[in-house]
Amino acid sequence: MSAAPSQSAPLTEKAALADLVTWAEKRPAWQKDALRRLVTGETLDDQAIAELTELCLDPKRAHAPISQSHIGAVTSSAEPISLVSIKNPTAINALASQQELSFEQSGLTVIYGDNASGKSGYVRVLKHACRSRDAKFAIHRDLEDKTDTPQSAEIFFARGSTTEQFSWTPDGEPHSDLPSVSIFDSRSASIHVESTNDVAYIPRPMRLLETLADACDRIKAALDSKIATLNKQVPLAIAAPSLSRETAAGSYVFGLNAKSNIPQLDKLAVLSEAENARLTTLETDFAQDPKRAVARLDNQRGEIERIQTTLQTLIGATNAAAFSEIGTLRKAHSEAVEAASIASQKLFSASPLPEVGQAAWQKLWEAARTYADTVAYPGKTFPSSDPDTLCVLCQQPLGADAIARQETFESFVKSSTKSDEAAARAKLDTALVQLEARTLRLDGVLKHSKFLATEIGDASLARQVRRAFIVVLWRLRAMLRAYGAPKPLGTDPLPALSNLAADLKTRAAQLSADTQSDDYKKLKSEYLELKDRAALAPLLPDIKAQIARLQESETINTALKATAKKPITDKNKELSDRMVTDALRGRFAREIDKLKLSRMPVELRKEKDRQAVSYFRVALVERPDAKVGEIFSEGEHRCVALAAFLAELVTAQRYSGIVFDDPMSSLDHIHRGAVASRLVEEAEHRQVVVFTHDLVFLYELRREAEKANRPIAFRNVRRQQNRPGYVENELPDKAKSGLEMCNALRSSIKAAKSGFDHLNDTQRTIFCKGAIGQMRDAWEQAICDYIRPVLERFDNKVKPTSMFKLGILTEDDVKCVMAAQARLSEDLHSSAQALNPEAISLNDLLSEVKALEDWIQSIRERQNNATRPTIN
Repeated sequence: MSAAPSQSAPLTEKAALADLVTWAEKRPAWQKDALRRLVTGETLDDQAIAELTELCLDPKRAHAPISQSHIGAVTSSAEPISLVSIKNPTAINALASQQELSFEQSGLTVIYGDNASGKSGYVRVLKHACRSRDAKFAIHRDLEDKTDTPQSAEIFFARGSTTEQFSWTPDGEPHSDLPSVSIFDSRSASIHVESTNDVAYIPRPMRLLETLADACDRIKAALDSKIATLNKQVPLAIAAPSLSRETAAGSYVFGLNAKSNIPQLDKLAVLSEAENARLTTLETDFAQDPKRAVARLDNQRGEIERIQTTLQTLIGATNAAAFSEIGTLRKAHSEAVEAASIASQKLFSASPLPEVGQAAWQKLWEAARTYADTVAYPGKTFPSSDPDTLCVLCQQPLGADAIARQETFESFVKSSTKSDEAAARAKLDTALVQLEARTLRLDGVLKHSKFLATEIGDASLARQVRRAFIVVLWRLRAMLRAYGAPKPLGTDPLPALSNLAADLKTRAAQLSADTQSDDYKKLKSEYLELKDRAALAPLLPDIKAQIARLQESETINTALKATAKKPITDKNKELSDRMVTDALRGRFAREIDKLKLSRMPVELRKEKDRQAVSYFRVALVERPDAKVGEIFSEGEHRCVALAAFLAELVTAQRYSGIVFDDPMSSLDHIHRGAVASRLVEEAEHRQVVVFTHDLVFLYELRREAEKANRPIAFRNVRRQQNRPGYVENELPDKAKSGLEMCNALRSSIKAAKSGFDHLNDTQRTIFCKGAIGQMRDAWEQAICDYIRPVLERFDNKVKPTSMFKLGILTEDDVKCVMAAQARLSEDLHSSAQALNPEAISLNDLLSEVKALEDWIQSIRERQNNATRPTIN
């Protein structure tokens, strides 16, 4: 059954363009701009596609959308394309080079060529350059050409009244205008009938949509290329990061997207000094065997605790209270010394020597006591009152005065003031000795500092501890030497040392724990976090560049949504249904009728729309799923295909040329005539070119052209010197009328005049025999021309009503023909009147031509003037 008719009223092209402008209002900005360019005659070249791509990426860019004003002056007409000639075929099959096959730009051109004449070589060039359903053909090289000459040809074509040249090669880019010329041949006949084909012409609004759909592909390709370029720029460290997905840094990198937080990245990628130290420490921990690492940590903790204890003791021994306490002792001692000094002055004011009773003297007295008690008089009390005792100092006997003086001295020494002084001195000395014992050598301080800086890896704490030791040692020195108030300690490193010791203890405990324990996992997690953050820093520029690329890719992906073709193809389907489908189906029905195919009704069915192109299929009305090619005869099959071909072309308002290559194979007489008539009819408003090797069909075309009083041009492609492809702008001799053969003979004979006298006997004989043979053929054709009003050559139609034109023949005509046959007999010496090729002149040959022409002209005049008899 036929497809259901469209529900919408048919659209004119102008109305369709207006509808297209309304439709475009809701399309992306780049499509509005593209339609404006197309409707005003611009082409979407590479530069235009580049500009539209940028507009697709940024719809806010300045652009000019299509509007109703742009279609006001648009015309649907377009200049037709017609073939002018094919020149200089090179390395194509075995075609002769430096030949030109020309075509009439309007009307009908018939190109005849026998099999293997080279005709098909020219057709293949046209099939490649123009529009043909048959894409499966090869343009072979000249097998005798051993130089690998590049294949080429020059195709001249006309756009309206302007002629252009196209340098064709089989591998080159096609010309955009030449596909307007359509080719029909035996192979494309099967494609037309059996396959689903797109229409040859698409109305301008649909063509705009087709070009717009193509622009979608090109812009999508450009955008895809941009994304591919961006993807190629991704460094391997970003594309396949070595970070762990479980860490904050790894999670950030693996989750990179256009909205990734860059401040967060900056924060993650920078480790503080403490974090760097911590990472170094943990790397060391996990780099060793756990037992050895635990032992190392315990040793480090012990050393930290010793440093902490030493520093804490020194800080306590040199704090403000300690300074106050030593000051108090010094003051008590000073006061005791002063009290003893006063007592000494009272007792020894009259002493001949100064400072008797003072410290220096007291030391001398105590030394004398010790000497007397231990060496001189160990059994006696010092000072001794025994007159026999010598003075231990001057070693002379002591008088009464001297003994009294010594007793005074001893009394003074053992007095309370002197005892208080000694006690105060003892306390002070004891305190100073204790302080002196706490003194630390500088190399010890440096050892502690170095341990913290290198072993622990905390340079800052090492500096703090070093400064603290120096401060407390200075304070210790100040206390020993009775320098002013205590120097401020500054930053107290003890809490940090305490925390460090606790941390080392914790780490040791975590490392010694089971690897599946929470403590171990916590430490490992901390290590991995710091490690990945440290690894993030060198990647920072690449990561930021990747975020920028992802942002650009997101913009491109958004733009890609604006290249979707479905809205365009949907719109095309709507226009196809309203502008093409009905017209095409109706025209196909009319073509079927013109070609006299009525045995089994067929129709053209629309199958689908794809990428702004509508596709149709020839089908039987009663059995739409049956294969037409298997049901029709070969002749009917060819006519159906031709009807489909012509129906497609009629949808075009651009009446470009059409080319038929042997379209009449397997056609019977009825269909031959119908096809010839249809082609002559089509030649009234477009260029029609027919290649054929069928002499009968050539005559059919000529009869139909004469009947319709339309011009027809002939070309002949033939072999010469065993090489095909030579072109003559005339009929082959076997298709010429007698008079045309006479004209050709006269031209050939005159052309040979300049060199005829220089021919040797053999050459002269060959030339003359050939001319005589052609003369015989011309006389035979002239006789056929005489009969033509009643029975044409290669035609089985007899025209009895024209028999009266045969009645003009007279006895003189018979004698004239018989005489000519005698002169031109194949047995050149069988008659006394026969021409002798060895002695004949060019004038003799021209006279024979003149005799035939005169007879033909006489017959024609008499037939034209013959009176049809009256029938009673």
